[in-house]
Amino acid sequence: MKIVYICDKSTFDSKMSRVRFHSMEAISRASDMRWLGRGWHGWDSNLKVDENIKRINFHPDLIVGYKPLQIKGFFQSRYKKCIRYNEMYDKAWTLKEIKESNADIVVCHHENDYKEYTTTPELVENLVGVDFINIPHCAEKTIFKDYGLDKEIDLLLTGAIFADSTLGQHYPLRDRMAAKILPIMAQKFNCKIYQHPGYDLGDASTNRYAVDFARAINSSKISVTCSGLPRSRFGKYIEIPMCNTAIAADMPDETHDFFSEFLINIDMKDSDDEIISKLEYYITNPEKLSSKTKKGYELSSKFNQEYYAEVFLEKVGKLI
Repeated sequence: MKIVYICDKSTFDSKMSRVRFHSMEAISRASDMRWLGRGWHGWDSNLKVDENIKRINFHPDLIVGYKPLQIKGFFQSRYKKCIRYNEMYDKAWTLKEIKESNADIVVCHHENDYKEYTTTPELVENLVGVDFINIPHCAEKTIFKDYGLDKEIDLLLTGAIFADSTLGQHYPLRDRMAAKILPIMAQKFNCKIYQHPGYDLGDASTNRYAVDFARAINSSKISVTCSGLPRSRFGKYIEIPMCNTAIAADMPDETHDFFSEFLINIDMKDSDDEIISKLEYYITNPEKLSSKTKKGYELSSKFNQEYYAEVFLEKVGKLI
């Protein structure tokens, strides 16, 4: 398959979250792909998408756009157009972007978003002619791996905290862990909150921040996160077990059978004492913790970026 991926070079260079780029890099290794956009060699910002593609003498089967409304002429392109979403809870913006970009294919990384946008009558009616596919978040196996580090941290809280969205308090379980539960548990155990390095960093494309994050996870016995108000299967649900570390979190709104095999299930409906008791049980019972850790490491290994590329090319290939 011939693909053009369009994204500003400055965004590629500086965006701390690398998952969207790791997946496209895997796709590029499995297809004939070109990277284009403002700042990339050969791109003329005065020209529209198709004119820029013509300049490189390439005839893609598909163009994939990041922030397509900022790409000149994307909506007018004669090629099949694809956009991908990590989160789709802001329906007004998501609908606007899909419709105004004239997207043909939308990739949903969360199954609950996929189901909502393909079954809710008012959404379906607004998006006639758009094909939706679901590909779950995957992780880069050369980064999220077992580094063999000593498990010096008993509990590591990961992910954004104290963040609001259009839904309200977006990560209530993480916020509760940070504000109430970790301070109590820190009286007996080594508890840490992983400090978010920021969203835009000049050398993010080196993957140094992703590696630092993975190494911190690997040095913890249990890494705690949550699915947020949308109950989404965020990338951390795979990144943590791929680092050979047990994950404690609430159950995301998909693949319950899969996660029930290894997830240490804590939930907002649980009392503080119940959450503390469950986490303490696994910290102080190495065999039980090891069983969860090993099962997560084994089952999560499937969800590497090569798998993402394989599923992407298979599902998109049926639509073009």
